[in-house]
Amino acid sequence: MSYPYPYQPRGHAGARAACFVLGVLAAVLVGVIAWVTVGSTAAIAAAALIVFVGLYGAIGATRGTAIFIAVVLLGTVVGSSWYLAREAISIYRAVTSTAGPVDPADPDALAHATRAVEAAAGSSGFRVDLGEDEIGAYLQDGLTELENNPIRRVAVDVRDGVEGGQGTVAISGEFKNGELGFTGVISAELVAGAIEVTVTDLQLGKLDLPGIGRGAVEDLLTGVADLNEVLVGLDADVQSIVIGNDRIVVTGTHPAGELITSQSLLQDLADRAAALGTAVEAPPERTPPGDVNAASAEGSPVYVAIGDSLAANVGVTEPRLGYVSRVHAALERRDGRDYGLRNFGISGETSGTLIRTGQLDTAIAYMATADVAYVTIDIGANDLLGHLGSEDCASDIDHSACRRRLEAAFDSYATNMEAIFDALRRAAPRAEIVFLETYNPFSLGLAGAVTFEQRSDEILHSFNELAARLARDRGILVADGYTPMLGTTAATTHMLDSPPDIHPRPIGYDVLATAVLQALEG
Repeated sequence: MSYPYPYQPRGHAGARAACFVLGVLAAVLVGVIAWVTVGSTAAIAAAALIVFVGLYGAIGATRGTAIFIAVVLLGTVVGSSWYLAREAISIYRAVTSTAGPVDPADPDALAHATRAVEAAAGSSGFRVDLGEDEIGAYLQDGLTELENNPIRRVAVDVRDGVEGGQGTVAISGEFKNGELGFTGVISAELVAGAIEVTVTDLQLGKLDLPGIGRGAVEDLLTGVADLNEVLVGLDADVQSIVIGNDRIVVTGTHPAGELITSQSLLQDLADRAAALGTAVEAPPERTPPGDVNAASAEGSPVYVAIGDSLAANVGVTEPRLGYVSRVHAALERRDGRDYGLRNFGISGETSGTLIRTGQLDTAIAYMATADVAYVTIDIGANDLLGHLGSEDCASDIDHSACRRRLEAAFDSYATNMEAIFDALRRAAPRAEIVFLETYNPFSLGLAGAVTFEQRSDEILHSFNELAARLARDRGILVADGYTPMLGTTAATTHMLDSPPDIHPRPIGYDVLATAVLQALEG
């Protein structure tokens, strides 16, 4: 059977094929451009529209219309390819052109920031408060320290967080070759006492395209905005970072800094020591010096010690005079057996650095290979005492500036101690673990106790209770190293030396060793 009107294709086969192929290419290219310049919604809409036009040209259009659509799509592909290539070349030139000077930082803002950072570096407890101008000056000055740096200048805008959350730092800048600029956003969070900086939403010129120079610029911005290095030094333990209200405020401790930076507090200690008529009586010795005069001794099962300068025996001339060796010897006498000893204590350690710099990991790795009978841990003094010894707290311990420091210390300490206690319990499930509470070195016991001494006693008590609750929840024993030292530190520590030193004398370590043994005896 034949038909008088046979079917005739409406479009030319070549034009239809060109519409399909060019439609797909144009949709991809235009979608990419829209994605990196406007956003995902616009990209999807643009790509869908072009695909529809291409399909119409391939299936439903007449020959002439199909050819016209193919020509338009070809122009779109060529134009989009040219635009992307031009922008990519512009970005490549910008990030590889490192010749030329960096703009100078604002001298007044830089001087103010430098003074604040230097003061923090010299203090055991610090609180650095920098406004946008100071932050920008410090980052701008940091550009001069970078090798092969293509960035000429940066500016910052500290943005508030949503609903009271953490804010961000918006950074804009120009490259040395002058062809284009960039914008980005930096966020920061705390991880075990260190600030982790992340660069987000980075846009180079008109594009926000990963892979075209973006990685190089992210690395540069992360380096120049490394707040651990820029603000407080790599060895600091950051307890709080607050971004917002046109400022960045960083609170933490610094193991290399002075514990007591308040001149009024230092003078008060000196005056009271000079006026001391009769010495505060030291308690009688109850736990004799140990037999091990080193950080380790052979034997099995093992007693493992973890902690700060107290575990490290700072303040006495021999390790056998510290509390760890005293406890070790007392356990051997009590149980009639030879225990091994491994003391991992490091002076200056905080709860954050204990996690971050390796002492905890090293001790846990050792415990995985040993028969562990006992574990002691003392940690927390360096988290708090530097703040108490600062001018903010010495002048008025209830002032808002002091309260902000202490709140940061309490919050970070709680988070860190949960992680530490959980790790120790997992590592030594059958061992007796003892947490030794922190004593108050300012509890001198001299006549006419000042408000600072009384309030610092109360604060240390609360600080210890925070950790003690976490310990007991995990079946960890708590040794009261706080109460028996109250009102005795004029005799049990070096606090009345010149300069004052918080660390115990031999009799002070005797008190702490006795507290540990009492906890083990129930």
